Amino acid sequence: MNRRQRGVAAIEFAFVLLGLLLAFYGIATFGVVLYTQQALSRAAADGARAAQMFPQLRTATGPELATAKSHIESVVWDSLSGSVIVPLAHSNTPAMRRAWLTQTASVNVATPNTTLTVTVSFPYTAGRLLPWVPLLDTSQWLPGTLTSRAIAAL
Repeated sequence: MNRRQRGVAAIEFAFVLLGLLLAFYGIATFGVVLYTQQALSRAAADGARAAQMFPQLRTATGPELATAKSHIESVVWDSLSGSVIVPLAHSNTPAMRRAWLTQTASVNVATPNTTLTVTVSFPYTAGRLLPWVPLLDTSQWLPGTLTSRAIAAL
């Protein structure tokens, strides 16, 4: 082997490894965002399913409506706190996960006409599970807020 070519394989390996690591990070980031979106969809569906426990919700007003909406929101928070979308610093206990989620995410239960709509919004930038890589500006290709909606007939 020529002395001038010694170490070329190490340099080529470094370039290829950098590309592979960036590709792996992109795939893992996409997977985490997809998982988070699925967790939000499941929580919204759980909330809409919980509305079926209140057949009187269509005609409910005042305290009855507030109680039903509170129960539906509680089901959504329980579903979200069971998933792995909370950063490690806030996920020691289920109570800590739920407290962080209630401060960060939002749940809206609306009853227009004959349907009930459960909307769950989660600011993904506040609950990022993978570390930020300075080489990649993920704000260009990742959503800032993930939203899911489920509708149930009353």
